[in-house]
Amino acid sequence: MSLFVHPWWLGLLLIGLLNLAGVWVWHYDEGITHPDNFENLDTRMIVARLEKLHAVWQWFTGDWVLGNGFYRPLPSLLYKLDYALWGRHFLAYKWTNGVLAIFCGWLAVWLAWELSRQRWVALGVGVVFSLWQTGFLGGVPIWVGWVALILGGLWGWRVGSWRKGVLIGSLGAVGLWELSFIPSLPDLHLASFAYRAVGWIPGRTATLMALFALIALSAYCRYCTTGHKGWAIVSLLGFLGALGSHEGAVVLPLLMALCGWGMLKHGGRFQVWVLGIAVGVLLAYLLFYGAVIPTDTEYHRQRLKRFRNIGNTWLGWLFPPFSQVSLQFQLVWDVPLAVFLPTFLGSMLWGFVYLLGLGWALRRERMAIVGWLGSLGAYLPLSPVIPLMHYYYLPAVFRALWVLALLMLLVRSSQCFAQAGIACSAEPCEQSGPT
Repeated sequence: MSLFVHPWWLGLLLIGLLNLAGVWVWHYDEGITHPDNFENLDTRMIVARLEKLHAVWQWFTGDWVLGNGFYRPLPSLLYKLDYALWGRHFLAYKWTNGVLAIFCGWLAVWLAWELSRQRWVALGVGVVFSLWQTGFLGGVPIWVGWVALILGGLWGWRVGSWRKGVLIGSLGAVGLWELSFIPSLPDLHLASFAYRAVGWIPGRTATLMALFALIALSAYCRYCTTGHKGWAIVSLLGFLGALGSHEGAVVLPLLMALCGWGMLKHGGRFQVWVLGIAVGVLLAYLLFYGAVIPTDTEYHRQRLKRFRNIGNTWLGWLFPPFSQVSLQFQLVWDVPLAVFLPTFLGSMLWGFVYLLGLGWALRRERMAIVGWLGSLGAYLPLSPVIPLMHYYYLPAVFRALWVLALLMLLVRSSQCFAQAGIACSAEPCEQSGPT
């Protein structure tokens, strides 16, 4: 097969072109240089500081170029590079954001390949993630999920078991609903995920961190299966790069452990010593941060959320119908007859169907657990902070893993039920599509 039509290269090319199209869509001037444009105030202040005398190495031993209490030397260098290339032509800075987004789309494929070992799943993760970060997939109407549930039930009735058909339908419904999860998350200024990831220049702190984080995670997964220490070195270097980009990287040792557990399915070995080094580096980073970086600032205090129950945020990540279901229960507490309202019944049914698909997926697919828990884990460091869409960038990769794990299980289970005449065992079939 010709190199240029090989499924891997063709899929990666399409993902690259998809992201490039998104970069083009978001490459417009929303008044970046105008004093009233608050969204890009940070960029203008950074460039103003770069135009003065400064010592680059101070960014590695203290506050970053913006000077508002963060350790981000690598984004500082990236701004310096943009300034050296483009000066005050701020619109050109968006191309740097676009390059980061394209590479993150490809790296998402790498991580998904390590965890699934199925080409169509890996490329599917890259496509879903890219559709989110380009804005070409803004969400799926909830009724589409209900259609999937009904079709699943009808298919099951036709082949002899409507219950198993409903189970298949629930996997499809949850997968479709999850396509809307990332785009529908809140943003302080009501900006979209795609704008923050590609069109908003300061969002590069999160995309640069995600780039290094995906290298760290993918290389660690590779080391778990090959045992080649070069991959361990690449993983640790990626971890250092992520720590030098954004404070959200502090959760990487936990995510590495989760991915390492996921690799046990493919005969990998849990490489504890790499995690030990990562934890040691993290402790040194935290000690350095506490001693050198000013964190008790007005800017930091303004970023904290205005509510105490952070558990609601976590539950919303693990169980998206949570907010609607809890709201309906509060309503019923005050108005008991509300149990007969369509909104109450619809919310309860939504929650039940989601739990059905969730339970089936978590019991039978290891990658589903990695994606589901990993999306929350990646968001944990920033969950106490007033949300901006680029905080969801690395979590979005794991959410795409969760979506494709649902699809993989959907294909596997439907094949299993159909081939065995609805008499197959609870164990999943070995294959779930082309590899």
